[in-house]
Order: sequence, then structure tokens, then C-alpha cells
Amino acid sequence: MHIEYTNKPSKPTLLAAIRKALNTGETFIQLTWGENQITIEKGQWGMFGTGWIGKNGGQDLANAFRMTA
Repeated sequence: MHIEYTNKPSKPTLLAAIRKALNTGETFIQLTWGENQITIEKGQWGMFGTGWIGKNGGQDLANAFRMTA
């Protein structure tokens, strides 16, 4: 799933998008804002994230779902 933002997304906006994608069964999520990108992957070993949008890191966002995913 790929979600592109025209305005800089806040952390709650990014978390809501990831939660919605996970609830629909997605295992690969790309969030982009201009040249900035975060990739979240759900695998057999858990959630992994890469990249940055503003101060929000992909792994930090993935870690927010470790206990709930």
C-alpha cells in the first residue's frame, strides 16, 4: 500500500494510516511526503521500518505497533 501526502503528516496521522493498512491485512506500507519516505513491513519476525518523514522515523513508528500487531 502506498500513501502520498501533499502536506507534512503528523505522527498521529502516520500512525492512523499504518493502523488502517494493517487492519486491512497489508504487510508492506509506504508513506511518502515529497522526497521523504517511510517504509513499514510486517514479517514473521515482527514490524520493521525504515526512512524518515520530519522527526518521525520508520522504526520508531513500527515499534509503536510491536505490542499490538
